[in-house]
Amino acid sequence: MATASVSTPDWLLNLMLLAIEEGRQWGYQFLHDPRWGGDRDRMANHAIYEATLWSVGSGVATGVMGWAGVPLDIAYFYHAQIKLAAALFTIYGLDSENENVLMMLIPTALGVTAAELANHFGTQFCRQIFKTFGRRAAQKNLSQVLMAVFRQLPRPLLQQIFGKVSSKSLTLPARAVPLVSGVIGGATNAVMMNICGHGVCTVIKTFRSPSYSIA
Repeated sequence: MATASVSTPDWLLNLMLLAIEEGRQWGYQFLHDPRWGGDRDRMANHAIYEATLWSVGSGVATGVMGWAGVPLDIAYFYHAQIKLAAALFTIYGLDSENENVLMMLIPTALGVTAAELANHFGTQFCRQIFKTFGRRAAQKNLSQVLMAVFRQLPRPLLQQIFGKVSSKSLTLPARAVPLVSGVIGGATNAVMMNICGHGVCTVIKTFRSPSYSIA
């Protein structure tokens, strides 16, 4: 697995750190809530539903600002997307403070599929990480862990991740017309957040399935 160090922008690192921690706490809230009766799939579906609703509001709010709202929308959307992924990982028993788990969480949160992860890391490695259910290990502080993750991610995967971040504004048309932009921004964010959440769940369940194979 070829790796390369990368200079991670401070704003992106800080955004991810906050989102991961908020997502962990959110996931634990679901796990400790007796209303769900231990049904992790129901918890996950409701987390996706809540995140989708929030993304509509954020898309509308930043959309009506026109082009000036683009940086805020990008920052909020990726914060929300990583937060949701961290919550889903936590709900399904994956410790997002674990370095190897974070190596899976960050790409998955940004839309990398199970097949792509297997191509970058190998199927067996991915299966091993996604089967570390309920296993916690002592780690450095989260900032150090996250930096270590970025140093180890394969260069093609890093390029894919940063490409998704930098191209987010391209999915936000009609910024010059604030009212239209607000409606489109809210709808676009909702669709993308819903896809993100279900995509994360699919990746988790795929690697936990004994029948999974790469064609």
